[in-house]
Amino acid sequence: MIYSVPSSWYYGLYKDKAEARSSGRSFTLSNNFYRAVLFVHGYAGYPGEMVSIASFLYSAGFDCYVPRLPGMGTSGEDFVRSGLADWLGLVDNAIADLKLNYQNVYAVGHSMGCSLLALADRDNMLDKAVMIAPAVKMKHPLKKTLLKELKKEGRVLDIPWQSDPSYHLHYEGAPSDDEYYGVQYWSHLYPSQMLDLYNAMDKAAPLFKKDSYLALYGKKDELCSYGPKSLEKFSNYYGIEEGTHYLPYDRSEAAERMVLSKTLSFLDQKGEVPSFF
Repeated sequence: MIYSVPSSWYYGLYKDKAEARSSGRSFTLSNNFYRAVLFVHGYAGYPGEMVSIASFLYSAGFDCYVPRLPGMGTSGEDFVRSGLADWLGLVDNAIADLKLNYQNVYAVGHSMGCSLLALADRDNMLDKAVMIAPAVKMKHPLKKTLLKELKKEGRVLDIPWQSDPSYHLHYEGAPSDDEYYGVQYWSHLYPSQMLDLYNAMDKAAPLFKKDSYLALYGKKDELCSYGPKSLEKFSNYYGIEEGTHYLPYDRSEAAERMVLSKTLSFLDQKGEVPSFF
C-alpha cells in the first residue's frame, strides 16, 4: 500500500493546513493492472473507511485509488475552509487522469461520494460505478433556511456525538482516529459545508439512473431514506438486510460481505468473496 495518490489531482484545490491522520491518508493499491477503481468517501469521511473494499478489489485484479477529499481527515479548521468546488474538483481531476492511464476506469462511492461521482461522470467517462448508500434523500434533513441563516451569522453549532464500537473499523489508526474525528467533525454542524452537501445531492439526483450504475443500500440505514420514490432514481439497486448507512465497515459482517460480493460481480461479472474476515 502506498499512502498517496497523484499530487496533480489536488492542483488548484484547497490545500490543507493540518496533517492527515493515519486513517485520513490517501492510499493506492497498484500492480499495474489494466483497470482501475476510484473510491470516493463521503461527507466528513476519510479514505480509511474504504480499506476493506479496496483491498478486496485489489485482490481481484483492480488497481485501487482512494484519495482524501480536501478538508477531510485532517481538522475541523480545514473542513470549514473547503467546499463542494474542492471536493468535486478532486474527483474530476482523478477521473480525467485515470482515463489517460487505464483501459477501464470504474468507481465506488459512499454517501456524498456517490453524488460527487455522478456529477463528475456527466460525460460518461466511467465504465461502471457502484454507489454505496447514495445520499439521495435524508431521513431528517435540516432546513436550508436555517443553514443559510447560520452561515450568514458565521455560526458553527455543537451537536451530540458518541462513538459506536460495534462497527468494524479495518483501517490503521482505529479506533483512536474516530475519537479525533468525532471532536473535529461529527460533534459540530458546519452550515456552509452542509449546504454544499445538499447542493451536491440535489444536482446529482437526476444523474443516477444509468445502466452502468449499481446502488447498494442498507435496509437499516438511519440517515438516508430508500422508499419507492428514491429507488426509482436508479436503474439497478439492491437492498442489504441488516445493513446501515456505513456499509463499507458495517456492524453486520454479512452485510459487508454482501457489499463486496455485489460490487465485484457488477464490476467484473465474476469472482467470489474471499474469507478474510
